[in-house]
Amino acid sequence: MEKYRTMAAIDVGSASIRLKVIQIAEDGDIQVLENVIRSLAIGRDTFSQGRISPEMVDEVCQVLIGFKRIMREYKVKTKRVVATTAMREASNQDYVLEQIRVRTGLNVEVLSRSEERYLTRQAAFATVPDFRKRSAEGLLYTHIGSGTTQIAAYDQDGLSFSQSTQMGALRIRQMLSSIEEQTLRFSQVMEEFMISNMDFILQKGVRQPYTHYLISGDIGERLYRICAGEKSEAEFARLSLDQFEKMYQKVLTMSSREIGETYEMEPERAALVVPSMLIVHTFCGITNAKWISFSFSGLLDGVLWELAATQENKLQRMQSLEDILSYTKTIAKMFRCDMKHAQQVNEYALMLFDALSKAHGLNARHRLMLQIAVLLHDSGKFLNLNEHADHSAMIIHATEFTGISTEEKDMIAIMVRFHEGGEISGQDMEFMGFGRKNRLVLAKLTGILRLANAMDYSHRRKLKNVKMSIHGGRLVISAIVQQDATLENWKIRQFAEYIQDVFGLQLEFNIKRGN
Repeated sequence: MEKYRTMAAIDVGSASIRLKVIQIAEDGDIQVLENVIRSLAIGRDTFSQGRISPEMVDEVCQVLIGFKRIMREYKVKTKRVVATTAMREASNQDYVLEQIRVRTGLNVEVLSRSEERYLTRQAAFATVPDFRKRSAEGLLYTHIGSGTTQIAAYDQDGLSFSQSTQMGALRIRQMLSSIEEQTLRFSQVMEEFMISNMDFILQKGVRQPYTHYLISGDIGERLYRICAGEKSEAEFARLSLDQFEKMYQKVLTMSSREIGETYEMEPERAALVVPSMLIVHTFCGITNAKWISFSFSGLLDGVLWELAATQENKLQRMQSLEDILSYTKTIAKMFRCDMKHAQQVNEYALMLFDALSKAHGLNARHRLMLQIAVLLHDSGKFLNLNEHADHSAMIIHATEFTGISTEEKDMIAIMVRFHEGGEISGQDMEFMGFGRKNRLVLAKLTGILRLANAMDYSHRRKLKNVKMSIHGGRLVISAIVQQDATLENWKIRQFAEYIQDVFGLQLEFNIKRGN
């Protein structure tokens, strides 16, 4: 093995393009070799016109060609290029990405909101001392970007709220730019706009007075430098709420030009200071935090964190999976799901999964997807008891799960849509949108969910001492019952043919009376 690995990440953001090159030693020590940022307001095109102009594409390509030259000098072997909100929302995204590929040789991956949130959070949390202790005490987290603001809330049970709102600093500035010339109360108008658009989040999302408030991202770094009067050399720092509020009141009276001149900022960056501080001020008002904590990591650090895949981040990865399930439970409770039933179905589903996974190529990600489907398979009953499976799928489509890709979420939705029955076939366009490998995985996970749900179809947890085994081409499920289990027996046998088709196993269900 080499003594060190050199890798790089590029973030094509809404207000800038960034390159970070790192070197990782055998012992896991990381050294930053290059950290370059080029201000380029791509979001100005997207947020005002809905598309990226040819002139902006030219500028993006020129920056990327320069970054590619830097990576060549460092002999970078592992790299990843990602894009976020401005590229994600551009109507001509496909054409722009293809032009970049042809002119620079770089393949840009457009992250979904969920993937972007996952990577930025992992980077931020890795820098926070005793993060799990702080989160259990109550922690509100925001990542302020140019196009969006990520919001997450943690309590003693884990992740309790997660949302992304299209209230990024540049977007707010662009949306309200026409108002600035019409009023001397521009900052107050912006604050009213913020509150009106985040009203639901502020009232429903935060369920307790959180004692910790954490901000991450490049914009947070600039705010800290303005308020503290210096740039922090560490990855993590704190600022008193009083100190922030005093500077907030001062900055509100300044124009973007004055902010740029006073704090030595480029015009594009200076224009984002007031809307950024408005976002922070708004969230400070709903916490009991006396200090604002800043993590100076960002999306690039998250991308590199994942690329590095060091031993140190394995525990954090496991904890992030627990956060996904914690948040899913919150959603399930919100839609009045029967949590005792969900817990029982989850137990059966994992027993089936563990019995079938090795032979059928199912992995840990598939296990997580199955658990999410189990927790939310009945959520649609809250909306409508008729065709509730379709409504459950709709809820999943509308929910953003941090750490779950768009494709994984779509697969979970299909599992839930067909958990009561129905034929998953080539006639279903959504199903056929997946590759052959994922179609097989989806069919297998759906079969497991169907059986597990059928085993507690009455929601009365009738089956005791459940055992499962596979031998002689048969999937044998045995249980002891103290109550009549006709309903469960009937529902389970409905899926015998499906299990035979998908797994090549004959389903045998044996029950006997006992204590």
